[in-house]
Amino acid sequence: MTNFPGQSLRTIYFHTSTILLYRQDQDFGICAKILELDDVPILGVCLGHQGIGAAFGAEIINAERIMHGRRSPIYHDGTYDKTSLFLGIPSPFCAVRYHSLVVDNKDLPPQLKISAWCSENDNDLQERPLSNKPPLKKLSTIMSLKHLSKPIFGVQFHPESICTEYGNRILRNFQIISRSFLKKRGILFPRPTLPPSITSLSIVPISVHAPKSSISITGPRHILIMKELDKDIWVESSIVFKHIISADKSVTGKWWLDSSRQPDPQSRFSYMGSTPAVSNSFSTSYSTRDKTLSITYSDGTLKSKKLANDQTFWDWMSDIISHFNQRIAGLRILHNNGNLENIRHRLPFDFRLGMVGYFGYEMKLESMPSCASSKECPDHSFACNSPDAAFIFATQAIIFDHIEKRIWVAGLVRPDNCDFSTSLNYPDIDRSYRTGFSYSDFILWVMSIERKLRIINSEPSVVSINSNYKYPSSTTIKHPFVADMASDSYIKAIEKSRQYIYEGQCYEICLTTQIRTSLQSRLNDIYDLYERIRTDNPAPFSAFLHFPTEDIAVLSSSPEKFIQINNEGIVEMKPIKGTLARAKGCFCSQIEQCDNGPRCEEIREKEDARRKHVLEGDLKERAENLMIVDLIRNDLAQVCPPHTVKVSDLMKVESYETVHQLVTTVRGKLRDDLDCVKAVQRCFPPGSMTGAPKLRAIHLLNELEHNSPRGVYSGCLGYVSLQDGNQRNAAQFSVVIRTVVVCNGTDLSIGAGGAIVHLSNPESEWQEVVLKSQSVLPSILAFIQKKDINTNIISF
Repeated sequence: MTNFPGQSLRTIYFHTSTILLYRQDQDFGICAKILELDDVPILGVCLGHQGIGAAFGAEIINAERIMHGRRSPIYHDGTYDKTSLFLGIPSPFCAVRYHSLVVDNKDLPPQLKISAWCSENDNDLQERPLSNKPPLKKLSTIMSLKHLSKPIFGVQFHPESICTEYGNRILRNFQIISRSFLKKRGILFPRPTLPPSITSLSIVPISVHAPKSSISITGPRHILIMKELDKDIWVESSIVFKHIISADKSVTGKWWLDSSRQPDPQSRFSYMGSTPAVSNSFSTSYSTRDKTLSITYSDGTLKSKKLANDQTFWDWMSDIISHFNQRIAGLRILHNNGNLENIRHRLPFDFRLGMVGYFGYEMKLESMPSCASSKECPDHSFACNSPDAAFIFATQAIIFDHIEKRIWVAGLVRPDNCDFSTSLNYPDIDRSYRTGFSYSDFILWVMSIERKLRIINSEPSVVSINSNYKYPSSTTIKHPFVADMASDSYIKAIEKSRQYIYEGQCYEICLTTQIRTSLQSRLNDIYDLYERIRTDNPAPFSAFLHFPTEDIAVLSSSPEKFIQINNEGIVEMKPIKGTLARAKGCFCSQIEQCDNGPRCEEIREKEDARRKHVLEGDLKERAENLMIVDLIRNDLAQVCPPHTVKVSDLMKVESYETVHQLVTTVRGKLRDDLDCVKAVQRCFPPGSMTGAPKLRAIHLLNELEHNSPRGVYSGCLGYVSLQDGNQRNAAQFSVVIRTVVVCNGTDLSIGAGGAIVHLSNPESEWQEVVLKSQSVLPSILAFIQKKDINTNIISF
């Protein structure tokens, strides 16, 4: 916005009823010039508030206390003043603050009046203060300013934060004041909307990518067919993958979206599949570096192309999903007698085949084009040069309902009498006309799956693998895992992050590093390694992806949901911020004699409960979580009507195998003009992996992490489903954490990091990196060394 043309700024005046000055990274840009406008009511928030002070002669200084994601009691004298932002609001009320700079209370310009303030000697509040006695205004921190002759207001706190009281009332009061002011001036309210010549200058995307329209299909279409297998055919998903999916020699890839944490309300369904030649499927991989898209067909044929400069992989994927959605006639249920039922009732799951894979962190270059200049773009020259995005088009799947103990099979079936020379072709998938099974091949595949499951059920020697099983490995480790940033370098980066936060450039920075090793020889039993990881560290969003052509495998035990969109358009995000190790082992005191039994377990459980309580009340962890919650509420407001965005569970502790974590759930309703791919794009990358504000945090991370690509880590992994003709398509993605990436069969990497705030202790933050890496490292080392070993051989 700093290059905003001056003539356009004056033009805005004739189209604007009110202006909100909000934080725009470290540059106040054109906002100072906006304050020179007449007859336009202005509300400045945070940096906008400070800008108002500076524009009229006040000094901006460092705050006595840095307040990011923390609450304070706000005092004011406007409860009964109709010209005040605080009309009808009690004094004090609690508000969330995100700032390290303030307007100096000394020598305030005469045209500005202090209308709200707070003290800096109070404790951070979780509840309303016991005393309503206000601190002295002149000795307090300015929380709101009002111009005495112009309709200009500023608030230092954030009225839009989920934990600010009366935020809606403050904004409504500003709107009422603005209408009254404009009415007295004879100005229409609202004014005409901004013309395209103005909106085109916005950094916020206004237009929505419209998927390519396929030529109208008048002939036979594809159908989705699903079958619920007999109740007596129940086999654990791990056994099915090992004996059926893993055994498939597909060149396109195999996948497993694995709900390995049982019982868990988020772990009801698991999905898995491969790409046998008869399924006529394909996989894709993409590089942002040169915009190259590669396609591998299930018969081994390869194709590559470069996307146009004005096209992103997100656009391409949206087009592909739209293309296939237009050719699907609907969903049918296959019964044992061979009849196909046109389904009208809802299935218990939203998955309808489609694209399964991951968006790596570097896809931010196409989801937030302003997040990096050409100088900041990563060079991609590191050990595991993984694609920035990779997906398998799933034309078949085996689906597990872990609660009902039922198995479903699903397939995309093409019309047998389709004229392959007609309009069903899609230019980027030149075999799309025959993607999917023939009906006869699908029936044979279903019969084959049923037969194999019954054989497995009848074999007593086939048992579920457990944590006591020592997996064989065909290789040895060359050297200990080594972090890209050793502890001293990482701690220096933390200190630099805290300095940026002190300067007011950011609230929170999610600093990360990669921990790597190389093997002496190729790891041929990648799936067995994944089995060890999922057994030792079960998680609701575990996953296994294998792309043979790219020679990359992703082994994830992620506990964190990034985004879920169901087929009714309900969008849910579930960020995790705040981690504490669970109590493991013996906690009996030295003077007590451990009985290695019930008494010892009781003491351990008490210690575990104590840790959970500590995490729940930790001010730093709650501040971290709150910052990301406010960030993703803003993300969701870009893809949902803002009034539909609600927080259902705020900072709730959830316990996993090795850690307690602080989790929040936010929901909204997807806009009608957006599909699932574009919704994921607009929210990407996950805010819990960047910091806040997101764009500025990414800029700083490029520097702090030395422009090293994060690769798959910090991105998201999951599916974008096809639609069945009755409802919208669905999507679900997890955040790629607690994940091992295997490249070339020999290079292993794990990402780990944490959110840095001003309250962060560098040593503690480094220990959090070590703790998070321990969720998967011990499993890898035990697998590679063929025995359980002490993890202190890791070189950090």
